[in-house]
Amino acid sequence: MHTAMDLAKLHSQEFVMPENPPSGVSLLRRGVTLPSLSSVSLNILTLNVVAYLLVFSGLGYSLESRVWVERLAFWSTSELNAMDKEIANTERELSLLPLPARINSGNRNGFQSAARNKDAGLWIEVELAAATLVDSVVLLPLLGKGPSDDVAGFGFPKKFLLEGINSDGDTILLMDETLRDFPNPGIYPVSAICPPNTILQAIRLTVTEPWKSDGPALLALAEVMALNGNRNVAWKAKVRASSSREISPTWSRNNLVDMMTPLGLPVTPSTNDKVMGWQGPVATSIDEIQTVSVDLGKEIPLDEIRLVPAWRPDMPWDTYYGFPARFKIEISTDLNFVSSETVYDKTDVSLLSPGQNLQIYPINKKSARFIRITATRLRDRSGDYVFALGELQAYSGDVNFAKGAQVNGLTHENDPAWSKAGLTDDLAKGQKLIEIPEWIDALRHRGELERLREKLILHRSEVFTQAEHQLVMMSVGGTGSIILLTGLLSWRGKRMRVLDRERHRERLARDLHDELGSNLGSIALISSFAGQETVEQMRLDLTEIERVARESADSMRDMVSLLSGKKGGDAGNWLHIMACLAERLMSGVELDCRLPTQPLTWEPNLETRREIYLFCKEVIHNAAKHGHPTHLKFHLSPTAYGIRIEISDDGSGFDTLSVRSGHGLGNLRERASMMKAKLELTSSKETGTAAILDVPRGKRWTKT
Repeated sequence: MHTAMDLAKLHSQEFVMPENPPSGVSLLRRGVTLPSLSSVSLNILTLNVVAYLLVFSGLGYSLESRVWVERLAFWSTSELNAMDKEIANTERELSLLPLPARINSGNRNGFQSAARNKDAGLWIEVELAAATLVDSVVLLPLLGKGPSDDVAGFGFPKKFLLEGINSDGDTILLMDETLRDFPNPGIYPVSAICPPNTILQAIRLTVTEPWKSDGPALLALAEVMALNGNRNVAWKAKVRASSSREISPTWSRNNLVDMMTPLGLPVTPSTNDKVMGWQGPVATSIDEIQTVSVDLGKEIPLDEIRLVPAWRPDMPWDTYYGFPARFKIEISTDLNFVSSETVYDKTDVSLLSPGQNLQIYPINKKSARFIRITATRLRDRSGDYVFALGELQAYSGDVNFAKGAQVNGLTHENDPAWSKAGLTDDLAKGQKLIEIPEWIDALRHRGELERLREKLILHRSEVFTQAEHQLVMMSVGGTGSIILLTGLLSWRGKRMRVLDRERHRERLARDLHDELGSNLGSIALISSFAGQETVEQMRLDLTEIERVARESADSMRDMVSLLSGKKGGDAGNWLHIMACLAERLMSGVELDCRLPTQPLTWEPNLETRREIYLFCKEVIHNAAKHGHPTHLKFHLSPTAYGIRIEISDDGSGFDTLSVRSGHGLGNLRERASMMKAKLELTSSKETGTAAILDVPRGKRWTKT
């Protein structure tokens, strides 16, 4: 029978398993009252002692142990099965809904208020280009940067008032959330449906209680949308605010209306996962001019043209693959563009990264049959240059007339994933493009389902824990049994502590030898030649001695920080040490470092933290020494069963089957084995190297 932990594993990274079951010693410490031997029958005693030995003995508390608890606690089976079914149904429904990108893939994050006086109010106002019919107003929360990781819902107000303003200056109440704290929506949209036939000139958000966390109160949002049919009429609207942190391009009031959000593209799951779009021929010059045009089939009065950036699954860090740095958009009524009009021209300045976000270019009802994109500066692709797009859309009212339209232009010949038809096939990232209102509604529903799933899993955990405690109370039938089990567990614990001390001593000696022995030997060797060299060579030797000594000091400082503290290390500080390690080893390299911003629910013990530190140091050091990457991804995140570490780079890579030395693969596998962790290591000269380490939670981990 599958447990809730099995069902939650794929999607939930925040689920907390119930606390490890108490040993016989901890039962006595907690003052649990046990029945006397005479109060239960011999058969019941035998059954429950067996259960105790199977589940709570020194064999460990694994998923198999949980299954045994569920089988023995037969009175809870029906309720647990019903919750398992409900969780599975929720998972199936979630698999059909759009999945947000959960990353700020472009250069522009959004809007953030500036520092304010204590009594100053916070507000923003979006003025539309003209009084327009509005179906709904959507607030898109921000994915802000925390001390070491992104914070979903950063700056979203706790209490607020959302109003529409018509051309006469009258206000229309859309949302009143001033009486209670509004739940943090994470990155999911917050929508306000307008009354029928609502015509708005402006939208105003007034904060009555702002968001606050380890700093001054502030207001922050990724985007404000005003939806009219399938179009966002707030695109590039005029924005005013009580204050604005203007740090271009990351923070600006204008970022509220640029369609750059942590949600990514408006797509929904599809089976066409190999279709990437259209790509022109690979060029050897960045300034090579390439064009692609679309025939709509008839003359259409167009409102806007949309471009969807391409994305390659083998280059996940390149979120705007092939999107031209400089280009222009022309429309015409004839195929050869003899008579044409340029509706967008950025051929004199390089554009910022669009990331995986929809790019919209208004046209205002200009008639055209043909649309042409001319790229005058291509995107670099590790030594060559490309022009690529995921999709081109042309809207008149609510209809995309470019869907299935004929495409003219040269295309990449060596990869079947790129084709002319891929530019107008209504697909992007291998998924189906959907209209913005449908996308917003689906994401909002996804947020509701994810919150429901978390409640179901938590409730199931509570039911399981209750059954577990009842089983513990039944498992020992008399004083003699508990004394015997306590004695056995106490002896085993003492024996394990002796063995642990010996292992710690041996591993510490090995670590000191590995980290400092070779460095000190190098210093001694260099120093021995000091009297036999020229002044210039001595200067170079001193520089090398300084570098080696600094590296040794950094390693020793990290090791002392990991080992210090009353309980074997500062559990709250080790993640900071990991971040500093990555920044130090990859100096000068673009680093995508993401570590948990909040304390972990389960903290690894000192031994595991030390092995994780040394594993990460080995991988990152190998990347810097052998791969020479320009980008390195270092993510450490909690999972349902422990911790996942993902380290990948875009360096030169190597053949994992043929390499025998120089990359420390044996050390990595040995450390993974010591942690009982699963290691996945892939590398190639085209995509670089990636290491994924899944560290399972051990019985000595601490619940915070």
